[in-house]
Amino acid sequence: MDRVVISKRVLDRLIRAKLMQLEECLEVQPLPVIASPRNGAGCNWMIPGWTGDVGAVGICTAQMQGYLEFLRGQFDIVDP
Repeated sequence: MDRVVISKRVLDRLIRAKLMQLEECLEVQPLPVIASPRNGAGCNWMIPGWTGDVGAVGICTAQMQGYLEFLRGQFDIVDP
């Protein structure tokens, strides 16, 4: 299935909006997504890291895992 190409800004907003719905994650922030060239072998973006309390980051990344997998299956971002 082809992924829809969206801007990094839109993808960042989707991720941050989901985090805001998780009470434990209010103090956790993802770093802006980064892109690699599209090659058809998987999504072309990743979150390079997270900021916040290390314990909260672990909890939030675990809670976000399913949502991030969904986004990876649906979206690519504009090539760098």
